[in-house]
Amino acid sequence: MGRKRGLLVLWMVVASLLEGSSSFLMPRSVTHTAFYELALFDWHLYHSKACEGYSCYATPFYAKSTNGSNLARYFFPDGSRTLNIQENGSGNVGSLWLDLIAAPGLSYSSTVSIAPEREASGANIVLRFDGSDVLLSRFLSNPYLSLSFALLKVRTNLHIKEELTGEMAYGQIPGVTTGIEALNNPKWRYGRLSSATQEKWGVDDIQVKVGDNWFFWGGEGHAGLYLVGTIPTGARPQAHLLFEPLVGTTHAALGIGLNADLPLYCSTPWRLHLLGDVKYRYLFSGRERRSFDLRLNGDWSRYLLLVKREATSVPLFGINQMTVPVKVVPGSQVEAWFALHGERCGWNAEVGYNLWYRTKDQQISFLQEFPSNTGIYDLAGVVNHDPVSASQANISETAIPPNIAPSDASFTPSSGFDPSSGSQGTAWTHTLYGALSYNDEEGELPYLFGLGGSYEWAATLGALGGWSLWGSAGFRF
Repeated sequence: MGRKRGLLVLWMVVASLLEGSSSFLMPRSVTHTAFYELALFDWHLYHSKACEGYSCYATPFYAKSTNGSNLARYFFPDGSRTLNIQENGSGNVGSLWLDLIAAPGLSYSSTVSIAPEREASGANIVLRFDGSDVLLSRFLSNPYLSLSFALLKVRTNLHIKEELTGEMAYGQIPGVTTGIEALNNPKWRYGRLSSATQEKWGVDDIQVKVGDNWFFWGGEGHAGLYLVGTIPTGARPQAHLLFEPLVGTTHAALGIGLNADLPLYCSTPWRLHLLGDVKYRYLFSGRERRSFDLRLNGDWSRYLLLVKREATSVPLFGINQMTVPVKVVPGSQVEAWFALHGERCGWNAEVGYNLWYRTKDQQISFLQEFPSNTGIYDLAGVVNHDPVSASQANISETAIPPNIAPSDASFTPSSGFDPSSGSQGTAWTHTLYGALSYNDEEGELPYLFGLGGSYEWAATLGALGGWSLWGSAGFRF
């Protein structure tokens, strides 16, 4: 087990180095979490006594991410777990770019770490109608229409920490005396690494399904096809903070799915079934605001200082210029759910697996270009009182050798945005869950109550892993 975990971590690190760090992570939508929608309920839909009519199911849940140390590699430069901030240029972030300047004769030195954590709580709601009144019923054998959405509260926290090292020197500029203060500079409009918990409420994206089923083995088994669509409910991400709380998206989606039920053993009082659901969605473009690095200057170049051609001695905070509105096409998403369900005398037990995969953002179109006649601030030139620009600089460099930010011979505008630096990376997770329920009926009203729990492993740095606990309640009429 330890060897497999080590190989997984190694693979994730290599993937981060190949793709570079990203300023944006879109969590998996509750609406696009199959086990919240299908666990226990899929069985109840097809094996309760009501074969036509309305169904209503609710899954109150609490979920918490667990892979914070690996998420640091997703956000930090060069796949690093920490920021080593050094005024002398020996770390992966030069402090001068952040306005961290120690007193004369001293050199700022610290290590900053984060462990991003996301908590989500709320309830997933599924409303469904099976029967001949469904739209297109004249063309379908056993049609149904379903609608699902989630009422959601999200909390995020970077759990940012800093340890001063070396000479234990502080920065001289008021309000920017430490790395954490510098990364929350009030003059930064975007990209701040907040030390506070952030919270947001809302309604997650809405999922709509229209499908048809074919039954066999006396109704014990079935197979069905459906069309699935997503109605976006989220506000546009604004990138004021790294790892901001997000509820819903700006991306509509359309896809197709297959749902099936295979009886493995049916003899009173026992029943054992294998359930499955596989779906593909294509997510369409939506507008957002994201932060981007410069094409030729590497990870975290969005935090470099910039200058205008006409005022090369006046530094500007790059993050304010390099956070722009864009149109994003996320591309494809695949989800597969399989479960083994056993029932005896109204008591039900289910164990299942959920695979979720989303491609890296397929296209980013800039609605605002990098400002013309703008270059990178010349740190070394300022020391010599003759600043020009530093078009080849990176975030680790400083104003003095040996890791000096090279000055340009003449003013050189910057190269423009690197689209991949603000892209959602490939996301891929595996989830195992277990659940129990009691199913019965009151009059002609079949109902169920249940409990479940899950654990999700993130197979890529661009995904959240974690655990969740949830309840199940539903009825048909």
